[in-house]
Amino acid sequence: MGAGNTPGGRNVLVVSTVEDLGTSLRAQLHEDDIVKVVVPVVGQGVLDWLANDERAFSHAVEVADRLAEELPAETVDAGAGEADVALAIRDALATFPADEIVVAVSREDIDFEDAIASGSDSPAGVRRIEDVPVRFVAVVDR
Repeated sequence: MGAGNTPGGRNVLVVSTVEDLGTSLRAQLHEDDIVKVVVPVVGQGVLDWLANDERAFSHAVEVADRLAEELPAETVDAGAGEADVALAIRDALATFPADEIVVAVSREDIDFEDAIASGSDSPAGVRRIEDVPVRFVAVVDR
């Protein structure tokens, strides 16, 4: 696949903690972008994880596949990621050379941005992971 060879196209890692992207995230992407979608397996306690990890993982994969189809860009991969979003991002960057990371969060989870920033390897106030800029998009729950 000619990732990065498309004029104007970017490699964008999309990490979504919400199941419906709405127009706010779709507006951030272009048809010539190359995208990898990761949906962290979140929202479980330790006991839930032990009992339902396979079901939660499968659900995250289904959500990632559906979101990938809704995006205007070309998706090269979609799947579940670690519950720790910063770790999910680092794992995805190991196999996908992203130019930008877009994290979709619900308006209620906007403090999630601080949690990601704590996993950043850049100075305070700069949202970067492994020198890739991180942008947050708040999605309005419908």
